[in-house]
Amino acid sequence: MTYDHPLSDRPLAVEPIHTALLSFPIACFSLTVVTDLAYLQTLNLLWLHFSEWLLLAGLVFGCIDLIVRLVGWLVWRVRPSWLAVAGGIVAMLLATINSLVHTADGWTAVMPFGLALSILTLLAMIVTASLGYRRQYRA
Repeated sequence: MTYDHPLSDRPLAVEPIHTALLSFPIACFSLTVVTDLAYLQTLNLLWLHFSEWLLLAGLVFGCIDLIVRLVGWLVWRVRPSWLAVAGGIVAMLLATINSLVHTADGWTAVMPFGLALSILTLLAMIVTASLGYRRQYRA
């Protein structure tokens, strides 16, 4: 008895790379909220600089992941959920704006817009992850 699998084995090779690359922006953007809160508690500029570096690292790895996803889409015809793609774009745009806001000095870099954008980016990532998870494992 033969079983025809609807997916080729080649597109599945993109998923581990995507998962590994996507873990960096998730960690960096989540920790940005933590470092912003730490800055509000201590007013130590070191926490502000941590936020800046975390945002930069998350954006770099997010762009690399976007390139991998684009290659998977063009070469192997991997079709991710369009809602998850739109959510990922929204999260990256929010993180880019947040990175620009965090370049200001001191208190104005975090309050009120820096912390709000960090929380919005985190919420956008949570919603995007739930949309991508539902789409990927739906029978």
